[in-house]
Amino acid sequence: MSRDPRGGDPREFRGDRPARPLSDRERNGSRTEVPDWKSDEPTMLQLYGLTNLNPTEWQETEDAEVGIFSSPRLDGGTGPTAVGGGTKGDESDPLGLKRGGVLASNPDVSSETRRERLKDSLEQRSGALKVLVQSEWDRFVAVKGTTETVYQVMKEGPLAPEAEFGVKEVKETLRVVTQRADAVFQPILDARTKAERLKSTLGVFERSKFFFNLPGILGEAVEAGKYDVALQAYKKGRYILGSRPAQLLGLPTATTPQQQLQQKRIYDKVWGQVEKIIGDLRATLGKRLRDTKRNLDEVEKTIEILLELDPTDDPVWIFFDTQHRHILHLLRTSADASSSRIRIAMDQIAEEQLEERRMAADLKTSVASFEALEGERMRETGAGHEIWKLIYDLVHNLSEVIVQTLPSFWKVAKGYMEGKYQKKNDTSASASRRSPTQCRVMTQDIVTLYVSLLSQFFTLSSSMTSQPPLNPASGSPDPNAHPLPPFVPPSSNAPTICHWLLKILNEISECVSEVGALELAGEASASMKELVASTRWRFEEAICGAWVRDAKVFYRLETWQPDADDPSVTAFLRQVAAFQRFCAISAYRIAGGSEERAIASMGSASGSTVSSKSRDVDFPSEFVKKIQSAFLDGLYAFLDGLVHVAFSDPETIFGTATTKKGERVDYGRPKEVDVRNVDTRILLTVSNLTHLRTVSIPRMVNQFQVAFRLDMSSDVQMLMDVTDQLDKILFDDYVKRKSADVAKIIKKGVLGGTVDWFEAPKPTEVHPFIYDALLSLVLVHAQVSATARPLVARTLGSLVEELAKVSLEAFSQVERFGMGGMLQATLEIEFMHQTLSQHVSPNADATLQSIYRTISQSYYRKPSPNGAGELQQELEGLKRTLMASRRSTALQFLAFKAPRKTKEEMEAGKSTDGAPQAE
Repeated sequence: MSRDPRGGDPREFRGDRPARPLSDRERNGSRTEVPDWKSDEPTMLQLYGLTNLNPTEWQETEDAEVGIFSSPRLDGGTGPTAVGGGTKGDESDPLGLKRGGVLASNPDVSSETRRERLKDSLEQRSGALKVLVQSEWDRFVAVKGTTETVYQVMKEGPLAPEAEFGVKEVKETLRVVTQRADAVFQPILDARTKAERLKSTLGVFERSKFFFNLPGILGEAVEAGKYDVALQAYKKGRYILGSRPAQLLGLPTATTPQQQLQQKRIYDKVWGQVEKIIGDLRATLGKRLRDTKRNLDEVEKTIEILLELDPTDDPVWIFFDTQHRHILHLLRTSADASSSRIRIAMDQIAEEQLEERRMAADLKTSVASFEALEGERMRETGAGHEIWKLIYDLVHNLSEVIVQTLPSFWKVAKGYMEGKYQKKNDTSASASRRSPTQCRVMTQDIVTLYVSLLSQFFTLSSSMTSQPPLNPASGSPDPNAHPLPPFVPPSSNAPTICHWLLKILNEISECVSEVGALELAGEASASMKELVASTRWRFEEAICGAWVRDAKVFYRLETWQPDADDPSVTAFLRQVAAFQRFCAISAYRIAGGSEERAIASMGSASGSTVSSKSRDVDFPSEFVKKIQSAFLDGLYAFLDGLVHVAFSDPETIFGTATTKKGERVDYGRPKEVDVRNVDTRILLTVSNLTHLRTVSIPRMVNQFQVAFRLDMSSDVQMLMDVTDQLDKILFDDYVKRKSADVAKIIKKGVLGGTVDWFEAPKPTEVHPFIYDALLSLVLVHAQVSATARPLVARTLGSLVEELAKVSLEAFSQVERFGMGGMLQATLEIEFMHQTLSQHVSPNADATLQSIYRTISQSYYRKPSPNGAGELQQELEGLKRTLMASRRSTALQFLAFKAPRKTKEEMEAGKSTDGAPQAE
């Protein structure tokens, strides 16, 4: 087989030659890294066998004997073709100095020779190539056609673009295999990875359980409300983290920045959870502090825990600010709501409720409660009690706010001012921003608002002197006026007012007492004490005003029912005494006195026995004057009412007395005592005045003097004078009307012309008009006896005096008496004198003696030889006639006889009241 003229193996150009094995460089599809000959001078010098880059002489090398045509060929031989096969810049000859036999040539060969040899070599190669092309042309053409055919077939078949040039199916298969492998082996690999991580983590956890369990410990403790446990764990973790952080993880000390960063991330992650829990705990505790329903123990514990958690805001001031706002808000809203309800209730009071008869009916019910077993309940449900309940609720709600909130607030404030609830060495801005003395200011604000709200509602004043209202008639201040404060329901009566004001005052006093026990500093304590004093004074004004107001209409309670112990007086006097006593006791308690001493002084019948255990109270003089004025004004009002009721129809006085026409009202008295008769009412009123003068007023005044330690002698004297004046007015009115009837009879009988006193015959009997006059007195006696027996003697005595005066006046008008007329007149006067001798007063006796003298002076005696004897004889006959007349009328005028003495009176040598018998 001929060799190619280029010196190569012809098999290299045939398609059937065996394939050359791929080198690692070709198999990997990438070129090996080419040395950097420019920078690596020693390697280059060694490659070319040089000692430096600027040689000056030829240096022998191992291939020095090889000629220019003796370089290795592709087929393994030697020849010039091998040299030409390479190009300048190969990695084995970067400078191209080895090729072409340049370095292999002998340095002694001339350049001409070298050119010739190179030219021959090139010609040989060109000729060899031409021979190769000519001899292998058909084969070249066949190979090209076959190649193009195969390429076209493969392009349309397995190497089509749609099949991604034959690799699509393979890629799909590989993709499916990969997915299946991932589905099968990936979970295993993931689980193995997780297991390795978990194993590593558990190892760290085991070595540092506390640190990694700290968030769980804190979370469980906080959720269970064990805040002290959470605080202790947090403080422990914070201490270790700050002093010995390496102990937390249990890992070797980090030596590289990466290890340090990793450990720091662990610290931050775990401690971040801790801080988040603690932050939530701070927020929870702060919310608890803002919860105004927490008790004091919870508040103190919460503050102490928060102080250990380094809060941004001072927890104690969170409590102070929240509580301060909450208490003030509660006070204002409670007062506004209650005041609104009270105003609405006041506006709904009907006009008929203010009608005097209606108020008198309500007053009667309240007065009846003084002796009832459920009197307290009756007064509590008296007229206007709905409004009083709202007023009491106002005071109770405000006081309850103070009592329930202020003690805990002040205890925390006091502790804070004493250094409690403050962290040691705390120099934060929140610690120095607010002064502890602000707590005292907040407390004062609360107390001031409480006092202000009550003062505003009750229109309180620090002064105990109020300007009296003007008198409508004179336009000047009326010192005796007792106006009602505006907060008092106008339909309410004095007993109900007293009951509720005492209850309200007790509520305020209890609140002030509890606040006083807190030992508030300075102005707050003084404000509370001043509140009580002002409230007492204002309530005293209300009681006194209602006291006098009701006393003026108290007469409408007079139903003329007889007193159980003394039928000559009405039960009205007991009501008056009970009313005065109740109001005085209430005023005494409002002023500051104890109920025990008040009842001991004014609740007994005599009022002279006071328990030794009860302590005297020094009341302010203003209180005493105010109460004394109301007490006296009430008595005067009662006296005025007695006069008014005596002259008024009972059916127009009290509402329950109204009856149907013809129906008789049961006044608890005999039928002959008809209180619709003005005479009966006057007698009962006079009897009541007598009882007041002799029993009731002295007793009431004495009780009042003992209770308030007063000397009311001058006031008593004035009361007695007024009582006597009223008594005289009423009694004189009664006597005047009764004496008018008697006078009419006497005058008609003496001066009516039926008797000729000069020509009258000798008397044989008493004239009928004398009987009529005396019978009228019998009727008066019966009326007085049935109505007010103690007034019999007084009434008949006065009527006898009037009868004597009328008789004197009538007989004085007779010009002259004859013997018969003189004896008749004497008989009749003596008959009256002896019949009424039990009721003849000295004044009446003197008047009767004047009648005798008048008759004697008017007697005209006719001349007679035996005039003196005849007169004596006629007088003896007159006496017999007189005695006969007395005997015949003894039964008719039995009422005028003196009552028989009782056994006790006889033994005591006493006699009943009455005038001495005439001789």
